[in-house]
Amino acid sequence: MALPLRKESRWVSASHTKTSSLRTWAPSLVAVCVALSLNSYMLGGITTKSNLPVPSETQERNLEASRAMIQKMDALEMEDPRWKPSARRMSDKSGDHLEYTRARHRKLGKYVHEDVSDQFTAFGKISVSIIYFAFWVFLMFPNWFLPIGRPGIALGGGMTMVVFRYILQITGHGPFFDAEKVIIMEPLMLLFGLMLTTIYLEKMERGGLFDKLRDSLDDPVNWKRSAKIMAMSTLGSAAVMNDSVVLIFSGVVVDLCVRHKVANSLPYLLSLATTANIGSALTMTGNPQNILIVSLAYDDITWFEFASNMVLPVIAATVINSAMMLVYYRNELFPGSSGMSENLGIIFMGNRTPEMLAQEHAYYARQTAMAEHLPYVSSDWSKWSIIQIIVVSLFLICFCAGFDVCVVSIVAGCILMFTASYKRQHYDPKPQMDLGIDDNGDPIPPKKLYDMDGNELVPEEEELITESETTLTEVDYGLLMLFIGQFMLIGSFDDTGVPQAFFASTMGKCASVDVMTSGGCVYWFVVIITVLSNIASNVPVCQMLAATFPYATPYQWMQVSFSATIAGNLTMLGSAANMIVAFQAAKVGDRTFTSERHAPFGIPSTLGCLFIGTWLLAKFHFAPDCSVRLETC
Repeated sequence: MALPLRKESRWVSASHTKTSSLRTWAPSLVAVCVALSLNSYMLGGITTKSNLPVPSETQERNLEASRAMIQKMDALEMEDPRWKPSARRMSDKSGDHLEYTRARHRKLGKYVHEDVSDQFTAFGKISVSIIYFAFWVFLMFPNWFLPIGRPGIALGGGMTMVVFRYILQITGHGPFFDAEKVIIMEPLMLLFGLMLTTIYLEKMERGGLFDKLRDSLDDPVNWKRSAKIMAMSTLGSAAVMNDSVVLIFSGVVVDLCVRHKVANSLPYLLSLATTANIGSALTMTGNPQNILIVSLAYDDITWFEFASNMVLPVIAATVINSAMMLVYYRNELFPGSSGMSENLGIIFMGNRTPEMLAQEHAYYARQTAMAEHLPYVSSDWSKWSIIQIIVVSLFLICFCAGFDVCVVSIVAGCILMFTASYKRQHYDPKPQMDLGIDDNGDPIPPKKLYDMDGNELVPEEEELITESETTLTEVDYGLLMLFIGQFMLIGSFDDTGVPQAFFASTMGKCASVDVMTSGGCVYWFVVIITVLSNIASNVPVCQMLAATFPYATPYQWMQVSFSATIAGNLTMLGSAANMIVAFQAAKVGDRTFTSERHAPFGIPSTLGCLFIGTWLLAKFHFAPDCSVRLETC
């Protein structure tokens, strides 16, 4: 009997051995090689202008009209060098272009990038780039050197950049660095408001709206739980915003993993983060770069026009990402399964493995035990839950109606804060002070106070516990520091003009606006956008393209939007949603969502979604590849 046991123990230990690096990174390496080979084939070895895609007559008319408008703008600036697009005075010298430019500045304010790269010396550009990439590596792998954490690294990098840019300024190697201007306040206020709202949705009432949302995602079957998370994340990100969804549900996903004693929570966190980025590509309000693109586009893009063009690429990307999730993490999501054929039977035929049946029995046994030992919680909607539903519904209505999402989120958080404070003061039972017991096991009586004459002092009304002492301390101010530091690092790096130079040099002959989204050039174009979005962030990339191609067509902006959004799944730093998931999970002790664990799945998934989605968008788009305002359609 001893020999079979030893064989079984050796088999079990072998099944839990660590996967080799080659096997972990093989799908990513294959995906990169296929992407490069496909681009080489599609480009056809473009070395001369004769091999470029031939622009259509509409594209040629749009290019000529764009050049004419740029010349008109240059003439206006030569006539009045002090003129700035944000000036308040009105003039009809430049017609529609002046009106458009000033409206864009009034609406976007700090989003409009000013090119100061010509004020840097070669030493200034190189040194700033080195500092940026050094801290980029530190942020990707925060535990390689000192256990500072991403917020400390980002803030330290931002402060380093401010000091170094001042040194460059006084030594004549660079211009003045306006750090306040590169810190975009809207995402910070939005994050603060969402964190405030999320905390009060979770803490206000046990068994309330937040717990019901968490229970709706729960399931004893692993792959179903992952599928529910992906469906909720995709639809929620399209309806609201990807940052909002991951901020609300990161803690929920971690809690579900703890509840089910999941050894590896990475598949579930990846299900949340990757589908949040993909789903946000569907609508113009799904993520910050889409909102920015709609504001930067010269031609008007309606909500329906944007969604109708994106629906096929987003559906395809969702299917590809979900299928890869079920295949790549099949051991975690299908415990006890012998292979893909059995996995398909589990999904479509409802089959179960012995391990899955054991998980279901343990789940229902745990549910029964919890119902017996925990105090009864009514499944009905209390008045506090109804208030939460009303606040959340009004939040979504105001968001869809076009109100400022920052103001709406902060107001929603404040309303919930006042409601929770009133509930705790007038309805919740008063907390009982635990005075402890003495050596004999008897309770220690409360301490009495006396004045100088020996008279007992009667305590005044009990001091109330304030929100500042309880719930407000749970706001993740470190996450706000992380984004502030990243804004300063990215803003200084963009000032050097290195990202713009990288785009122009790598695009080569495809850099012309009339062919960059045509033929084989479009696939190379989206690859360059993806790389830049992971190096310099997607919002600055959109700013750069708006300055380089101010009269890009709606279809070209659609390609930029899709590639910049899907690029968020390539690496950890590609999307703010990824950083929020990692930070929120680490806050509750789950540190599985790291850069080195994200990339082996993120790279092949992103490249697959990117190329299939780009092909679908190029073949089945409704957005015009011309400008209505320039009268080239």
